[in-house]
Amino acid sequence: MSVNYDLYETPDLAKSGEEQPLHARVVLKGSYTAEEFVEQVTVFQHMPHAQVVGVIEAISKELRHLLLKGFSVELGDIGYFSLSLSVDKKVMDPKDLRSPSVSLKDINFRVNRQFKKDIESEIELQRYHSPFRVKNPLDRERCLQRLEKFLEDRPCINRQDYAMLVGKTKIQALQDINAFIKDGVLKKYGSGRSVVYIK
Repeated sequence: MSVNYDLYETPDLAKSGEEQPLHARVVLKGSYTAEEFVEQVTVFQHMPHAQVVGVIEAISKELRHLLLKGFSVELGDIGYFSLSLSVDKKVMDPKDLRSPSVSLKDINFRVNRQFKKDIESEIELQRYHSPFRVKNPLDRERCLQRLEKFLEDRPCINRQDYAMLVGKTKIQALQDINAFIKDGVLKKYGSGRSVVYIK
C-alpha cells in the first residue's frame, strides 16, 4: 500500500512577492484512534486485547513518571522522549531569572535513526490530487459570491466547508474568514472544534 502525497503552494512568509517553490505533503487517508490502534495490534500481532491495553497504559504512566523526574526516555526502536522548557521573558543575566518564569514548552520526540531508515527503505510514494491543493486561488469577490450563495440555503459554514467551497487551503480559508469577520460579513459562533460562521 502506498503513501499518497500532493504538491502545495509554499506561503511567502517574507512577503517578497516572489513565486515560492511547491512543497510535498502527505495526503492522509485518515487517522487511527487509540482504540482502533489497540485493535490493529491485537489482530495483526496476535496479542490479547486486554494485554495490549495494559501495556500501553503502563508505558504511558512510566513515561510520564520518568519525564517528570528529568530523564529522557528511549521507547524501544521507535525513538526518544524528552522535555523542553521556555523562559517567559528575555533574560541576559541568570540572576534576573525567577523559577516561575520558566515553564514547560513541549514534550519532544526524536525518532530513532534505524526506525526512520526502515520506513524510508519500504515507503512507496504515489502522487495524488488533494482537494485542498491550490493552483489559482479565487479573488475575494468570487469567494464572497460563493459564500453568499452557500449561506442562502444553510444557516452557517465552517472552515473546512469554506476551504472546499472556494478551493483554498485551510490556512487561506481562515485568513479569508477573518477578513470577512472584520468587514462584518460573517460572525463567529461557538468555540474550539465546534466553531461555525454565520451571517
